[in-house]
Amino acid sequence: MELIPVRSKVKKGRFSVLREMERMLKRADVQLIQDDILAVSGKFLAMAEGRVVKLSSVVPLRDAVEMARKYSMSPQMAEVVLRESSVVLKGMNGFLLTVKDGAFSPNAGVDRSNIGHGMVILHPSFPSEQARKIRDWGFIRYGKRIGVLVTDSRLQPLRRGTVGIAIGASGIPSTLDDRGKKDLFGNLMKVTRRAVVDDLASAAQLLMGETTEATPVVVIRGHGLPIREDFDGLDISIPLSECIYVRGLSGYLQDDS
Repeated sequence: MELIPVRSKVKKGRFSVLREMERMLKRADVQLIQDDILAVSGKFLAMAEGRVVKLSSVVPLRDAVEMARKYSMSPQMAEVVLRESSVVLKGMNGFLLTVKDGAFSPNAGVDRSNIGHGMVILHPSFPSEQARKIRDWGFIRYGKRIGVLVTDSRLQPLRRGTVGIAIGASGIPSTLDDRGKKDLFGNLMKVTRRAVVDDLASAAQLLMGETTEATPVVVIRGHGLPIREDFDGLDISIPLSECIYVRGLSGYLQDDS
């Protein structure tokens, strides 16, 4: 498998993702070929849509003020996190543990890095829909069938450091189902599914980086996955009630309220 980084100039303010990606590919002298996958940074898409908030403009409501006091956060930051969260599970000093886009996410992905002082950047809105538009653009502009993956970085339970995950996709399968296959010793696989979108996102994140890399797009080539129209969106999230970590820890951890 080949990973090709595509760099961008520093962007400030809203911009057209498709026009910028065309310029980036041209500057990098990268020509798309059939079945390429474009891994695109979610922060890049969020910046393009203007999903940036000046914290001083945020008016916190009562719940946010209480959360901020309890977990040593600014009330403005707590308010933005509460707005962006699907579920708030718990908190700790400086953070709320939330569910966002079907995955655990400290502070609902609200991020202070690679953005101006006093500002935060949010998740892109409807990332799989944006992935679909980029996939369509790839076919219309270049005549190539491509897949598109929207990436973000997350902390993993009991692991130091971030890894890449997928928050949106179009044209590629979310998982590969190994159930019913046999392993090297002839054992029948009963539960194993491989989260290939997260595998690819983590690979792309090696080149995207977290600081000054300015590489919001990575072309993934030679991946061996099928690229099809009917793979539209992510099919990877499970309910909290089915998560082995949540179920296993629910009787172990005491409520800190």
